[in-house]
Amino acid sequence: MKFTVILFLLSVLAVAIGTPYIMKKVNSDSSSGVSAYTPPASTEQTRQTFYKWQDANGQWHFGNEAPEGVTSKEVNIDTAANILAPVATKKEDTSDNELITPEPRVPDSPIVMPGQALELIDQAKQVKSMLESRYSTEEQR
Repeated sequence: MKFTVILFLLSVLAVAIGTPYIMKKVNSDSSSGVSAYTPPASTEQTRQTFYKWQDANGQWHFGNEAPEGVTSKEVNIDTAANILAPVATKKEDTSDNELITPEPRVPDSPIVMPGQALELIDQAKQVKSMLESRYSTEEQR
């Protein structure tokens, strides 16, 4: 009995130690530096320039031409790659105090408008009277 337990534990230990080496070998064979996918060649026909601008309401617009009198920004797109150039963003540091904690979940309860409250009370009274009549007929049996 002890021998089988020790043998089992040693085999589990051998698998745990050997798995990273096997996975490294598999990954290194598949990533030989040659990718199966080759993107289409970028040509003058696949490169396009669009313009974006913001109106007085803060809404962004995009188009082939920017309207006159509006400050616009060029957006260069290579449709062969279908990828926009990455934009550097400012990374914000959040302290533990600024982390958002979820509010406790309240059990689902129906939301009733004030005008519906009287109707619901009447329906509840009808159900109560139906149950009372049912109980009274069963007691008579």
